[in-house]
Amino acid sequence: MLRRSALFILILLLLPISTGWAEMAVGLYEAEIPVENQSAEVRRQAVRDALEEVLDKVARSSHEAAPENTLLDRALRQAERYIQQYRYTELGLWVRFDSQAVDELLQQGLSSSGTLLPIEDFLLKVTGIGSLTDYIGVTRYLGSLDSLQNIQPRVVTPDSTLFQIHARGGETTILQRLVNDGVLQRMEEATLPYSFHYTR
Repeated sequence: MLRRSALFILILLLLPISTGWAEMAVGLYEAEIPVENQSAEVRRQAVRDALEEVLDKVARSSHEAAPENTLLDRALRQAERYIQQYRYTELGLWVRFDSQAVDELLQQGLSSSGTLLPIEDFLLKVTGIGSLTDYIGVTRYLGSLDSLQNIQPRVVTPDSTLFQIHARGGETTILQRLVNDGVLQRMEEATLPYSFHYTR
């Protein structure tokens, strides 16, 4: 039994973690815009509105505070170039933009009145991980959070994993998603400030 646990932990430490998993809920680089129909003209305007919303979320201050910035204005007119994925929903048009392209756009185009949300790191402990299937489920979910830049397992036990999280906007952005999604349940009396339990 001890050897099996040791082997399981070794597999978890060596298993690569990808941030390109399926999307869950609306994230930092996503927006959902109400539309009247599915015509090309309406879609183009909705995509532009979605990109404008995403730029406002990623930047600390709105790009509208710098009307002289023609780069961002031109990007909005060509918003479809930045699309990673889109689909129609019951509420309207859901769009996810390429996070790297959006970051590069803001880095090039923000005036002195606005800056990108910084990439910060923090520790996140997740209990209830008792098998390789559980571990894959947790890392798939965490990888779906598009504000997350990188994730590394630091301490692995047969029932829990301590992850080091690198995320744009820091723990505030990630924790809000975790609470809203409900995949991981917050452990209020845990020793670490950011401890969650995997509910499967």
